[in-house]
Amino acid sequence: MHASTYIDSFNAEPAKTAMKIRDYLIILALLALLLVGILRQTTYKPPSRGRVFSLTVRVLFENREGQRIWNLTEDYRTIGLFVNSSWQEVYLAKTSHRLERIKKDYDGNTLAILNLTREFIEPGEKIGYNVTYILVFKERGLPNISEGKSGKINEIPEENRREYCQPTSLWQSNVSVLMEKALEIAGNETNVLNIVKKFIIWISREIKYESSELPKYPLETFLSRRGDCDDQANLLITFCRAVGIPAYLQVGCIYIQGWSSNRSYYIGHLLFRQIRVGWHGWAMVFIPPWGWLPVDLTYVEADLEREPLKSITSSAILKHYTFHYMNITKTDYAAEARLLKDFLESHEFYIYEEDIMEEKTLPSGLYPNISVPPIILLNLDALFSSPRRVRMRIIYM
Repeated sequence: MHASTYIDSFNAEPAKTAMKIRDYLIILALLALLLVGILRQTTYKPPSRGRVFSLTVRVLFENREGQRIWNLTEDYRTIGLFVNSSWQEVYLAKTSHRLERIKKDYDGNTLAILNLTREFIEPGEKIGYNVTYILVFKERGLPNISEGKSGKINEIPEENRREYCQPTSLWQSNVSVLMEKALEIAGNETNVLNIVKKFIIWISREIKYESSELPKYPLETFLSRRGDCDDQANLLITFCRAVGIPAYLQVGCIYIQGWSSNRSYYIGHLLFRQIRVGWHGWAMVFIPPWGWLPVDLTYVEADLEREPLKSITSSAILKHYTFHYMNITKTDYAAEARLLKDFLESHEFYIYEEDIMEEKTLPSGLYPNISVPPIILLNLDALFSSPRRVRMRIIYM
């Protein structure tokens, strides 16, 4: 054992830019969801309140190296805990290992650290975990939005502009070609909803839906004229920030009856199996006087060139059984995904994930009274409320 070589996780910047391993997998799983094909093949019923689902996630790490030890840092033992709001209740129902502690990530999301009892994976060994969430779908709706009622850019609170309009390494709103295009599309318009509509129409017309192994930067999406759900959302976010409209990314999972997928990435080092669940990304844009509104550019049954507002009123978070998992407000997950890819491909390390979503028939009343032992069922919103989560609830009015 002493002769073995220790290999740490990829050398990302410290915590301020770290994206935990579970979140890498979620973002990469977005790419596995072929939205256009699913929309054509699946018939949906309108979502109804009170529907309950379980999401089981199984993750396995395998070390096929001859001598090198894989150091199982905290990143690999971290799971996300979804968001609790007036639109959904989410409980952590079961875990294969006990919870070590709860913490917040750089974007303000609540995370749990699992105690896997081991700090490393020896050559030839496998270590894994599984978790089950209970997700309760609640009544959802939006205010009656229209161009005539929309506020102007100068009506956006300065606090929101300071926090959500800055250029970042992910949202390159200060790159001249992106800034110039955003200003060109917006023209002299000052009505925020009209500007967002113009961006939606341009992206719908110019960017073709296409998935890829890695999330793209907005400049890559812009130049290639191709991108999937989060790629297109990030281009919209960049355009919005370039003209002074606050925006960020949300990620969630969608229950899709009859859907299944097996995908392999990074020359086989990262494998996914998805059953009745797909992961999706959409933009959140601050539009006065309503505040934060979802803008979905891909999972929408509409021609957005002709009906751009359908990207809001018919977004997946409203029209399907979609559950908000996390916010990305600062983290450059595109860079982190590239580091993970390089790390896995340069060693004989493998990650396998299986996600299964099922609809449940549960007793009425308090959802924590679910008789599925062993049960943990934490109402994390009550235990770990935060100003960020309170602000997020404003979206769901």
